[in-house]
Amino acid sequence: MNNDFRFILNKIKATQQNTLRQTCLIQLSLSQIEEINKTIPILKQTLTIYNNHKDSLIQNPIILIPNLIIIQNEYLVLSNCTIIKFKSKQGQCIQLSNGIGNLLIFFLNNEHYKQWITNLKQFCKLSNFSKKFFVKEQTVADYYLIQHKKTNKYYIANMCSISNTQLELLNSEIQTLRSVKHTSLLDLKWVYQDCRFIYLIYEYFRCEKLTTLLKQGLILDQTQLASLTKFLNKQQIYHGNITLNNILINVQSSYLSIFLINMKPINKFDQDTIDQYKKSIEINYLAPEILEGTSNPSIETDLYQIGIVLYFLTFYIKQDKDDGKMDQIKMELINQMEEYFIEVSKIQSKQINLQQEYKMAYSPSQLDLLKRLLERKDQRVKLEEAMKHHWFVNIKQKFKPKQERRKQHLPSLNTIIELCEQSEHTKSFVNNQLRFDDEQVLDENNLIQEFMSELEKNNNQKPPSRENHEKLKDFQIFKTSYEQQKTNTQNQFKVSKSVV
Repeated sequence: MNNDFRFILNKIKATQQNTLRQTCLIQLSLSQIEEINKTIPILKQTLTIYNNHKDSLIQNPIILIPNLIIIQNEYLVLSNCTIIKFKSKQGQCIQLSNGIGNLLIFFLNNEHYKQWITNLKQFCKLSNFSKKFFVKEQTVADYYLIQHKKTNKYYIANMCSISNTQLELLNSEIQTLRSVKHTSLLDLKWVYQDCRFIYLIYEYFRCEKLTTLLKQGLILDQTQLASLTKFLNKQQIYHGNITLNNILINVQSSYLSIFLINMKPINKFDQDTIDQYKKSIEINYLAPEILEGTSNPSIETDLYQIGIVLYFLTFYIKQDKDDGKMDQIKMELINQMEEYFIEVSKIQSKQINLQQEYKMAYSPSQLDLLKRLLERKDQRVKLEEAMKHHWFVNIKQKFKPKQERRKQHLPSLNTIIELCEQSEHTKSFVNNQLRFDDEQVLDENNLIQEFMSELEKNNNQKPPSRENHEKLKDFQIFKTSYEQQKTNTQNQFKVSKSVV
């Protein structure tokens, strides 16, 4: 077997002798190994790899979990890697390269090779975009409708010019999109790169910018306004660039679905990176502590940006001519609106006129949360407090839409960032697993409870029947299967997210 693989290896060496000497694997800590051992892998198989240091072919168990390959006590972050495939009569080889070194994995079984290459492609950087896709038309700024040449399936691509893009911030965005799954973030399917562009490819969707729809007369109700805070409710991550221009509305959905795009998360906080970040964000959306240089981007500064967005929506006035510029924040306008709501019985006519002018100002509690979001850092409402604010709580039950897609429950980002900093590259995560959303799970649990209540009612009204017995049996099987499937998916992503 090794002789068959040696033939392929010698062909690779003939063109890459110098590059094969360096390994790309990085040592895992003991705590990380313990976490990985508890994780259900996507793939696990004993395969032949090339040992760079000994110049020999050895067999090792290889584990694939989201965005990571694990070989004994070492790992490789896949989102940093490009793929090269080699085939011959003797077998197949996959070469993973990340700029530091290479990993060669050999296969005798073609089915095993196909299984691994299909899964690896969903994490790694791919090439030959122009050979795979047609670019059809622009949908919104920087987003294009594309068509796969072989399958004719449509996708959406965000094309980022390498020469005009701050690559470090873009790589951080890719990392985060791969690392978390959230109903307010687009699902990243593949990443392609050539000499001019980096292509972030998503499943097809039809969206419009929120700013475009506002100009067309869109009025958001309280439920929809509150859903802007939903991004921060489920994941301990920050976006870094929440602005009106970076909010997309899914126009093909039967309910209003909001996506936040153009993330600017930062993984290292040196002065050059912070300066790049400041230049890339509209100044109105920079929190005071960022402008003063006393704090770094975080969930707290995201709360401030959400406050700015909520302010501009609350006091949005449609204009015939819109130059795209935002007015300055006027706290006195918030105070004035609060007074009108509080004194509604005394100045009802003025209150009505004011509400006709500001159609998305709904209640004093909305304005109270808005003021607290716009405070300086030491006085600003914290995330936990914001989620419990009476305006948010009062309408929370109203924004539980039926989800059209199911989201994965993913663990914290801490170890992901730790390992990606060790490898000095970007990170990403696969989007091929069953995904869960807390609210959908709640809806399903409610259906389960209704079903059980109906069974109990039927059983109380008449002697147990064979039909009811079979229904109860089927339900118990479904419930056990559902809970097991959910637990497996959660555990699988928990470790890889914490490791990367």
